Amino acid sequence: MLLKKLELHGFKSFAKKSEFLFNVPVTAIVGPNGSGKSNVVEAMRFVLGEQSPKSLRSKTGADLVFAGSKKIPKMSRASVEIIFDNTKRIFKLTNAKNEKVNVDFDEIIISREVYSDSVNVYKINDQEVRLRDIHELIASVHIGSSGHHIISQGEADRLLNANAKERREMIEEALGLKLYHFRIKETQRKLEYTKENLKQSESLRREIAPHLKFLEREVKKIEEGEQLRLELRIAYERYFARAIVHITERQKEIQDKKQVFENNRNTLKEKLAVLAQGQESRSITPEEKHLETLEQELRNLYRKKDELGRVSGRLEGMIDMAERYVPPMSHAGSLQVPPEVIEKMIEDVEDIIASVISIDDVATLKQQFTKIQKIIESLKETRTEEKKTVDEPRADIHALKNELVGIKKQLSDIEMQEQNIESQVRDARNSIKRNDEIRKEDQLAYFDTKSALQKIEGELSMLGLREEDVLHAQHQFENEEREAFALLGEKIIYTSVSTVASSWSQEQELKTIERMKIRLETIGGGSGVDTIKEFEETKERDRFLAQETIDLEGSINALEVMIAELEEELTKEFLVGIKKISTQFQEFFAILFGGGNASLKVITIERRRRKNIEEGEEVILEEINEEDQETGIDIDVSLPRKKIKDIEMLSGGERSLASIALLFALSQVNPPPFLVLDETDAALDEANSTRYGDMLEKLSHYSQLIVVTHNRETMSRAQTLYGVTMGSMECSQLLSVKLDDAVEWAK
Repeated sequence: MLLKKLELHGFKSFAKKSEFLFNVPVTAIVGPNGSGKSNVVEAMRFVLGEQSPKSLRSKTGADLVFAGSKKIPKMSRASVEIIFDNTKRIFKLTNAKNEKVNVDFDEIIISREVYSDSVNVYKINDQEVRLRDIHELIASVHIGSSGHHIISQGEADRLLNANAKERREMIEEALGLKLYHFRIKETQRKLEYTKENLKQSESLRREIAPHLKFLEREVKKIEEGEQLRLELRIAYERYFARAIVHITERQKEIQDKKQVFENNRNTLKEKLAVLAQGQESRSITPEEKHLETLEQELRNLYRKKDELGRVSGRLEGMIDMAERYVPPMSHAGSLQVPPEVIEKMIEDVEDIIASVISIDDVATLKQQFTKIQKIIESLKETRTEEKKTVDEPRADIHALKNELVGIKKQLSDIEMQEQNIESQVRDARNSIKRNDEIRKEDQLAYFDTKSALQKIEGELSMLGLREEDVLHAQHQFENEEREAFALLGEKIIYTSVSTVASSWSQEQELKTIERMKIRLETIGGGSGVDTIKEFEETKERDRFLAQETIDLEGSINALEVMIAELEEELTKEFLVGIKKISTQFQEFFAILFGGGNASLKVITIERRRRKNIEEGEEVILEEINEEDQETGIDIDVSLPRKKIKDIEMLSGGERSLASIALLFALSQVNPPPFLVLDETDAALDEANSTRYGDMLEKLSHYSQLIVVTHNRETMSRAQTLYGVTMGSMECSQLLSVKLDDAVEWAK
């Protein structure tokens, strides 16, 4: 069995992942109306590439995605996956270059996803592919997205309702004869294309005929110029022999001089590069850096010397001021109390003595002497303070003098360093001066060398101009060689000469040749090579077109024969197929109706003639011929125990049975690997259901059957039942049971 499994997820009413295993000859899918049974069939159409929204009962791709329920949210995508058995490697696939693509897998898994924005994704074994690849892959096993192997409810009587022409087209498609129509149309297109090419070839021959005659006359003119060509060839030989020697001698002379100048230039360039390196490297030298360092140190010493000088001056000023107000050491013992203090003390002592003389009381005297004692102590304290005031400034002066001595010592050291650095600065400046003199000499040599190099460059430029003149002469030589070849049709062979007179002029020689070319063009249009070539090409073109005309006429005959053979083969296979279908139709019809006869026959349909009525006369604008005749298919039926002969007289149930018989007959002529029947037994009564079930069992020997049904008899013929219900989750739910297991359970 080819079909193994079908898996739905989010497709229409199947919100949850649902799997259908097809491992038995007949699988039935049952369930109440509205449960989603037919969605299984549409899922098969969908995954096999169906593009018609009508066939999938939807308006857009988004309608195929589960829309949600009260308990299950809306989904963003729907996916369907179908799995086929490929252990016998029956699936084939080719790429755009018609090269075989490897499908060496035991299982072929085709999947299709559609998103809420209607975007579709197609995959084969988890590899994303094009829809075209899906169609080509399934076509290799004679199935399609919506072919005769999937028969849905309402389509069963499509063949009966169709007219004769439409019925033939449907039967041809079921027989796989569309390929012949394609080949016939392709051959007809080639035929039309070949006829158009034939017209173009004949038209081109008519167009080039006058030109071919003109070229014949021109060729005769060219023959008259052969003598002049001979003279021109001799002139060219003389010119080429002399010109090549003249050009070679001038080239050698220029090259010799150029070589000398280039050698001198290279020598000067090397010398200039060495000198330029010294010029370019005129950066700060180590001596200059050392001088700069010394000068910086000297400036630092000057600055420090100035600072110490200012400090020394301040110290000397301070010492001078201090010595001016502090008495010298020789007067240290003659410190004096200020006169006003002493006078005041004397007055106080005199007053006390005067008061003491008249006092007899010892206590009072003691008190007065105590006052005198205090005055004397006060005088002593005054002298002590005066001595202290003199000693402290004298100590400060001593400290200042010591500091001044230290600063003068530093100044002496700095002056010695200054003399040393100044000596180094003089030496450094002398060294730099000597280097500058040497550098000036190098600079002078640099400019002299550069001037000599420029002079040589000028000489080389002059040689370059002369070389260009020689090159121009050489180009003239080469152009004349090419033109001579174009005019004469062959390369000029000339013998070299040893030397050329200095009076020889290339320009004068070329003028002579030019006059000869003008004469040649006047009588023969140049060398005539192009004209002769064009004549030969045109003549060859005419011969080619003549042969092409013959070949195209042969191709037209071959294509017409091929079309006739294809049409004959198509007719032959169609008639053979009709006979087989008619035989199967009779067999299935007899099973379903318990007898009777049914057959298909080919009829001829005449196209309507176009007419024009003018003043009561019928004017036929198009005669009837074989091309105006078409063939169609008519259906003859004869029910048992009834006199009904016309299919239009059948009842609804009888039409359903007849449709089923015809569809099953079609499927058996070119049996598909599996057949899907969607409620094709809906209108059958109990007796007819039994016959329908018998026919299913017979079909199951040729094709794997998947049947969507309400009919109990049909269910009984299945080995596996899948029940589809609409549960509390408001989505399709799946139950499965094998009938053999069910029988065992029932026991």
